[in-house]
Amino acid sequence: MHPWRFLAALVLMTPAPVSLFAQETDAPEIIVSGERPLDTDAIRLAVRELAKVHRSDEPLLRFHDPVCLSVSGLGAAASSQVRERILENTRAADVPVADKGCRANALVLIVDDPASLIEGIQKDQPKLLSPAKRRPLDAALARGEKALVWHNEETRGAQGQALRTSFSAPGMPVTGPSSQLGAETRINNHGRARRVGATDSRAVVNGAVILNVENLVGMDLERVADFATMRLLVPGVRVVPDALAGVEEDGAVRPQSVLAPFSPDQGAERLTRFDRAWMEALYSLEPNASSTRLPAAVANAYENGSE
Repeated sequence: MHPWRFLAALVLMTPAPVSLFAQETDAPEIIVSGERPLDTDAIRLAVRELAKVHRSDEPLLRFHDPVCLSVSGLGAAASSQVRERILENTRAADVPVADKGCRANALVLIVDDPASLIEGIQKDQPKLLSPAKRRPLDAALARGEKALVWHNEETRGAQGQALRTSFSAPGMPVTGPSSQLGAETRINNHGRARRVGATDSRAVVNGAVILNVENLVGMDLERVADFATMRLLVPGVRVVPDALAGVEEDGAVRPQSVLAPFSPDQGAERLTRFDRAWMEALYSLEPNASSTRLPAAVANAYENGSE
């Protein structure tokens, strides 16, 4: 069974009633009055704080293949609504979307017991969730984070193209004991010495967002979809609530984001100008662009965008 089909099967065994979204809650009505535009220095600072990687020798991590999305756990109608909203956001960020009948490489799962789901994935599909990926998920569970997110990645060529695999590398002897590598290895035949940009790129092979249905009570489906969009399409963003909720600190106003604090009575309800600028910048840069270029690119997209 394909790994993603296995996950979907697990979700079907863990029902999440859609009626939760229709329940009455005591949460106050949220009135969105628009965002206060920020200067580019504030945007650059926020990106530096929230992006995990800032190295000139490490390319940005993102989807290079068209996104093939599966959403499960809310029932057919609600899951379809969330899926369509995420795909709408994906296209708006100029991220390619796969045709119908594709094999899923992006998954949103809504369940009532995320910890059990993680256990099942690692037990039955260890290649999908390695120990290195599992450790931060366990830490996120211990902190009570609202979402469990991981992305599996692979090295690609400078323009995002897949690398061939081989048991031999260019320059190795054709015959003899040293003519073969110990294992099949990706060979970057496209790599060339260059002054700007790396000789390779980092591609998301698949990504997953797991949400606990208990955290979604009182939220509308578009907000859930916008949150999941950012967690799927922006790998490695650090969720720091105070740095994402427009909090004033040292006299500076921070940009708002749909990522925080993700509770019924607080935080942005939709993708913000900052969120859209981040996605636009990430997917408009060259596939092999250095991660150090992201802050300026987001600031430029923010400045040229609209509220």
